Parts: sequence; C-alpha cells; structure tokens
Amino acid sequence: MTKNTKLNLTLAFIALMLLRVVVGFHFFTEGTVKLQSGTFTAEYFLRSAKGPMAPYFQRLLDDEDGRMRLCLVEDPEQTGFLQFDVDTELTFALWDDFVDQAVSYYSLGSPEIEQQLVAVRLDLANRIKAAREAKDASVDTSALEAERKRLELEIKRLRVQVEDAEQILESHQIELADWLNQNRIPIVAHFGTQDRLVGFDKDGDSKIVVAQDVESLREQVGKIRSDRQKELGKWNGAVEAIWDSFEGQINDLPVGPQTEQPAINLHRPFDQVNSKLKWIDRFIPWFDTIVGALLILGLFTRLASVAAGGFLLSVIATQPPWIPDSIPTIYQTIELFAVIVIFATFAGRIGGLDFFFSNNSKNQLNDTNQDPS
Repeated sequence: MTKNTKLNLTLAFIALMLLRVVVGFHFFTEGTVKLQSGTFTAEYFLRSAKGPMAPYFQRLLDDEDGRMRLCLVEDPEQTGFLQFDVDTELTFALWDDFVDQAVSYYSLGSPEIEQQLVAVRLDLANRIKAAREAKDASVDTSALEAERKRLELEIKRLRVQVEDAEQILESHQIELADWLNQNRIPIVAHFGTQDRLVGFDKDGDSKIVVAQDVESLREQVGKIRSDRQKELGKWNGAVEAIWDSFEGQINDLPVGPQTEQPAINLHRPFDQVNSKLKWIDRFIPWFDTIVGALLILGLFTRLASVAAGGFLLSVIATQPPWIPDSIPTIYQTIELFAVIVIFATFAGRIGGLDFFFSNNSKNQLNDTNQDPS
C-alpha cells in the first residue's frame, strides 16, 4: 500500500507540474506572438462585450459607439430620431488643421528646398554635358539623365504642393460629406432606437426584466444587437478608410529632402495614442508573456495564477455564456479552472523555483546540514 501511495503522489506531483507548465506555455506564446506582430488590439472583444459588464468594457474604447467617427451630434432637448444629427464641423476642422501642420512640418512649397533641387539639377546637367563633350564612356550619362528628369518632376511637384494639399483636403471633405448624406437616415435611426434593445414599451418599468427572462425575447434582442453591431462596424470602417486615405495622400506629398522627415500623424479623437485602449493593447502582450514565464519557471506561482485567473475572468465577463450570440469562451473557462488548481495546490513548489522559497526547502536544507554523514 505504501508503494502505491508514493506512486500516486508522484504521478499527482508530475501532473500538477505539467499543468502549470502547459498553462504557462500557452500564456507565454500568446504574449510573444502579440509582441512580435505589433498589431494586437483588445478593441474587438471590448466592442462586442455583452451582458451587465458591457457598458464598463465599452467605456474603455475611445469612441465606444462610433459617434465621433460618424460625426454624430446630439440634442439633449429632443428624443428619438430628432435627438441626433450629422455634423462634419469638428472633423473638417481637424483635417484643415492637419493640412496646416503638414505644410509647416514638411515645408511644403518651400523656395529654399526648390533652390536646392534646382542646384542639384543644374549640376547634373553640367556633368552630363561635360561627359558627352569629352566622350567619357566611364560616366553613365543615361543614369544621370534619368536622375535629372526625376528632379524636374520633383521641382514641379514642389511648386504645387500647397495647392495639392488643399485639393486633397477638399476632395476628402466632399467624399465624407457625400457618404454621410447617403447613410444619414440609417445612422440616425440606429442611434435613435438604441433604447428599444432593452425591451418593449408596453412592459413599462419591467421591460428589461422581461427581455432578459423570456427566452424568445432574449434571443430576439441578441440577434438585433448583433446585427446592429455588424452594421455599425461597417460604417466605422468606411469612415476610417476615408481618414486613412486623407492622411496617406498628405504624407505622400513630400519630395527630395522633405522625405527625410517621418510621416506626420493625423489627430483622431476616436483613436488616441495614449487612450485606455492603447494602454491595454500595450499591457496585455507583456502581461501574457511575464505571467507565462513565471508559471513555466514556477516562480511567484500563486501571484501569477491569481493574475492569470483575473485576466481570464475578465475575458469571460465580456461574453457571458448565458447571453445570446456571445462569443464562446469555453477555452478560457477551462483554463480559469486550471489556474485555480495551480493556485490551490502551490504547484510552483513542485519542479519550480518556488521550492527554494518554501518552508519545506528550508527544512530540507537544515536536515542536510545536521546530517552527520
């Protein structure tokens, strides 16, 4: 019996160690992949959050419901459809300011830069002329001529850079205004009917309870919410594409020495550099990597398992399984129970560095020191 008990304990210890390492490896690989890609964002999970915690998660977004992107303004004195309208004034002011910044930043249309390019072009012309007159075959006059023609084009572009910037601004203003005019009615209707998702007016103060408790209504509300979210995502994507095009075309204007400057970023109120979402996007990859490494090494395992459990619980909270159309979080749920086991069993002391900080380790070292052999 003793032999079997020792064997069972050994197998249990090995199983716990493997569980800790496997969970740690998963966290570690998830983190390193996110760090290497550099494109990770928690926006999708936060934006699609459902359930009672959804408002909290969505407040972490810069523009949780897309109002800034869609140039939506609200009149608190009105209700329903009349409460919302589309106004591009703020967006156009930001774009106009961006053009002014670009003109100053790149020195668009600068006479000084034009003089530099003209001087280089004249030098090339003189070198070509001298080589041809001397019949010097060592000089590649064709390459020099191609470079001179390129400079000719850059000089011409430089002279109209400011006008081109204004044309780019105007064309994108027209494009955005046209798109908003075409989609104004469905956009206003989308935001003017948000409150109807919580239930039906005939149910009075109990409409939220009714919508959540009656399965058929709950499924109906979930389907409507999902469809609305997809539609909103398409609208936001279309508007962001116009912003991207405007920013890209302005940054394509520089020529010659101007191209040595890094691209200038267009200020986007719905995509702040130091927003809560950006902080989360920077934090999570490092969090996953560090927690994974600690679990693999068995170092500060209980602290790492608590952190991992809290993170997994937050992911599950964005998609409660009892909410219709929620994204499945079964894998996160399984891993959550795994880290609970790791926490409860002090798994870091089994084949991990936590062994050296435990009381058992100190007792074993003391016994070794007192052993007369």
